[in-house]
Formats: sequence, structure tokens, C-alpha cells
Amino acid sequence: MEGSSSSSANNPPANTATELEALQKQHEEKLVRIEELKKRIESTKLRLEEKMKKKKMNEVSEERKQSFKILCEKYNILRDEYNALLQAEKSKEEE
Repeated sequence: MEGSSSSSANNPPANTATELEALQKQHEEKLVRIEELKKRIESTKLRLEEKMKKKKMNEVSEERKQSFKILCEKYNILRDEYNALLQAEKSKEEE
């Protein structure tokens, strides 16, 4: 029994070393993959932030366009009223 234990004890270190090397290689590959994924996550995060900024700027721009349109409409109404009052004033002066 002891003879069979000692002979099997000699083989496992070779297998263990090979397994250990394989595990180390897998570990290194996984670490590289993790770093790649971290970089992809960061770049995706930056792109998303840029898109959100652009969307916000578009919304602000759209709000500004609407405000400008409303102001133009108000200006035109006031201008028309002013011109009508001015015309009425001139008509009274001519009489």
C-alpha cells in the first residue's frame, strides 16, 4: 500500500504543475478580458454622457426656438396694435 501511495504521489506534482499553469493562464486571460470590458464600459459611459448632453442641448434649443416663436408672435401683435393706434391718431389729426 505504501508503495502504491508513493508512486501516485510522484505523478500528481507533474499533473498539478500542468494544471496550475493552465489555471494561471486562464486567470491571466480572464484578467485581460476584465480590463477590456472595463475599458468598453468606460467608453460606453462616456458616449452615453455625450448623447445625454446633446439631447439636453437639443431640448434647450427646442425650448429656445419655442420661446423665440412666442416672442415673435407677441411682438407682431403689439406692432399691429401700435400701427393701428398710430393710424387712428393720424386719422383724428386729419379731421
